[in-house]
Amino acid sequence: MIAVTAEYDPYDWYWLADDGRLFSSKTSTMIQPDDPDYLAWLESHVATPWPRDDDGEQTLAELQRVLVPFLIWVDLKAYAFEVRAQKEVGSMQVNGIAGLTEIRTDPATQTLLDRYHSVAATNKEFTVKWVNPDRSTVTLDATAIDSLYNQLATFIASTYDMYDQAVSGVDDGSITDTGQIDAIFGVTLERSRKVDIGWKT
Repeated sequence: MIAVTAEYDPYDWYWLADDGRLFSSKTSTMIQPDDPDYLAWLESHVATPWPRDDDGEQTLAELQRVLVPFLIWVDLKAYAFEVRAQKEVGSMQVNGIAGLTEIRTDPATQTLLDRYHSVAATNKEFTVKWVNPDRSTVTLDATAIDSLYNQLATFIASTYDMYDQAVSGVDDGSITDTGQIDAIFGVTLERSRKVDIGWKT
């Protein structure tokens, strides 16, 4: 009889579907039931049943829902999806605006800039103070706001272009590991991040 431990480690666990599919979170891949690491793990554990969606189907998407909090991906496309999302809400370089070289691109910044852009579109005299990463401020006029808004939109769109490049590479077999996806985005998926306090120095 197998002695099952109570300790759950999402980064070294297995999920088993009714059709025999077996997923390893340690390698983020499907494995065979005779995998040596899995057989050793079974000596003190039992694989978790693959989760089901509302229709009772054991899908990759439903398993991904379980793994999202731990930033574990079910396949390379899922990894690219997560990296794109991380890339979007990080930061971007700014060009052509005096006193401003970088901004955060998190949802709050996106919403704020969208509001400023709406106001500046109808009031060309509108100005606003913007806080830099070093806590200094720069005054943005309507022209600067419009430029920043367009640069942010271009930046976000570029992350989807990167994602398309990544998944196309997965489909045609030219991308076979996460390092190649990281190279496309210029970032690596982070399982934990420092609290963003809004400034750096």
